[in-house]
Formats: sequence, C-alpha cells, structure tokens
Amino acid sequence: MAQFNLEILTPDGSVYNGGADSILVRTDDGDVEILKGHANYMASVGTGRVRIKNGEEKIFASVSGGFLSVLEGEVKLVAVTFEYAKDIDLTRAQKAKARAEQILASEKDEKLVKIAKAKLSRAISRINVSTMK
Repeated sequence: MAQFNLEILTPDGSVYNGGADSILVRTDDGDVEILKGHANYMASVGTGRVRIKNGEEKIFASVSGGFLSVLEGEVKLVAVTFEYAKDIDLTRAQKAKARAEQILASEKDEKLVKIAKAKLSRAISRINVSTMK
C-alpha cells in the first residue's frame, strides 16, 4: 500500500512522525480514514480511538480533542490528548470511569456534569483502546 507522511502532535510535542498506510480517527462527525492521495481535508477530532496502519503493523491509541488536517498529501493530527494503547494504565482508566460515573449519579451542577461526561468519555476510550492489539 502507498504511504504518506503522518505527524501527530500534542501539547507535549511530536508523538509520531513517519510513514503510514492509513490513519483512522474519530472526528466530531464520525470515524474518518485517511489514505495516500486523500483530498485536502480538515476536521475537529472527537474522543475515541486512533488506528495507524504501517505495513503489517497496527498501532492503536486514544485521542481526545484537536484537529486532523490533510494538506497537499501531508497529514497532521494535532491532539489535546493522545495515548498509545501500550501506555494506557487500565486500572487508572477504570478508576477514572468509576469516579466520573459517581459524579454523574449525584451531581446537579451543569458545569460539573459536563466535565464529568467528558472525563467519562475519555476513560471509556482509554479502556476500549487498552485492549486493542
């Protein structure tokens, strides 16, 4: 399969810079898969999984927020959070999920509920991605 250059950036710096056959990303409008030759494109990134195919290798990660850009064949994912499956602490993610669910069950303040929903979504994404190989 033909490759394109993929760069993934976070506030902490570059987490991936190299060739890829495809990248599948959860955008605010649903999953989008980018292949070599994709038309110029830009989308807001939601919370969910990322799958990078590089030859026979599949790399999974959890992402939350940011944007995806394809410009003249260069693909960039600028993410608020990005965590490779191999780096996810499953126990920590499960505890974060439980805390968020507890807050949602008892909290009435609209702002705190919104924050708890975002934390729950990130925790669920991390839990799901941590089991992907």
